[in-house]
Amino acid sequence: MSKPIAICAGYSVRYTLGGHLLAQLHFLSGLQQLGYEVIFAEHFGWENSCYDPVANAMTNDPAFGLAEAGRHFDRIGLKRWCYVDAAGRWHGLTREEFVGLCRQSTLLLNLASPTWMEEFRECRTRIYLDSDPGFTQFRMAAEPQVSHPGYASPHDYNFHFSYGERIGRPDCPIPTHGLRWRPTRQPVALELVQPQFTPRAARFTTVLSWTAYGSITYEGRVYGQKDVELLKLLDLPQRTGPIFGIALAGPGAPAEKLRQAGWVVTEALQATWNVETYLDYVGQSRGEFSVAKEGYVKTRCGWFSERTATYLASGKPVIVQDTGFSELIPCGDGVFAFKTADDIIAAIGEIEKDYARHCRAARRVAEEHFASRKVLGEMLRQCDLPVAQAADAATRA
Repeated sequence: MSKPIAICAGYSVRYTLGGHLLAQLHFLSGLQQLGYEVIFAEHFGWENSCYDPVANAMTNDPAFGLAEAGRHFDRIGLKRWCYVDAAGRWHGLTREEFVGLCRQSTLLLNLASPTWMEEFRECRTRIYLDSDPGFTQFRMAAEPQVSHPGYASPHDYNFHFSYGERIGRPDCPIPTHGLRWRPTRQPVALELVQPQFTPRAARFTTVLSWTAYGSITYEGRVYGQKDVELLKLLDLPQRTGPIFGIALAGPGAPAEKLRQAGWVVTEALQATWNVETYLDYVGQSRGEFSVAKEGYVKTRCGWFSERTATYLASGKPVIVQDTGFSELIPCGDGVFAFKTADDIIAAIGEIEKDYARHCRAARRVAEEHFASRKVLGEMLRQCDLPVAQAADAATRA
């Protein structure tokens, strides 16, 4: 009996840095575990959209990304994929093969991606995933927009899921634009992330993009990036010592200012070069400490970081800024949500009382609340889509 087909639209070839690519692999591997044949699809989108970390440059040449993404597709047993480059060439599947697969598909899942291909209209059930709650909706036009290469319009999808698990609640100001944003979170294919117990590790680390794409104003209120929140805690190392490490990215990031304040700052690229270096960076950490984007904090949208989920799966306790997720994910054992600097100091104290226990608890939270079978299984059921029987039983266990 043939498997149902899940087409996943992402951007793995254009941007292969470790954390980003791993987050997409969790979906691909997770859907395979749930009984699907997964087909990955990507369109170049716009000029010079491919990042080449060797040259540290944006280019139209997808050669690096095709090799790196392809290596991981092989690793998880994903056999069929396609990439359409800037010259219109199809890599992997041909257009004719892909159109046929779209017509046969059970679902199309957009992995929080700008990827759009007109062939997607052949897919009967289309699911849109929003991983950037608030910023996604604030940018949406008042009138429905039509998808085109480089922009996947939510209005061209049947179902909508968001990492903003509190969207629609009275205290969350994110507009819905008439769409039902169903709550979900980053799935973790647990076999891809193994726990690493490192009791001698000295630092709580994170990977941080300083301003990403800047702030946005909606109805007169400004919603900013991580820089706003981290600067509020600039003097934190003076209370704790140099126990916080940041793999820092972003133009204009004040690395020297942070170092002078006691933060241990390194270049993000060396930590995120590929999936392996990223997992090693996480695995050699004592845990994670990180702020959230100001927009997530202000809206209390309930967002939880895909990076933080990786720390948890690695068996690392996390101290992360509360975006409202503390109402949804158990805190105090492996996971600590903070609002103030005093909360951070208290969390460090609790972790150090029994570090091994909090490491075990971190992995347990990943298994109970982020396992791909559970997260994706629930998504599929909400869309009345099939879930493999054996996997379904494991999900309910």
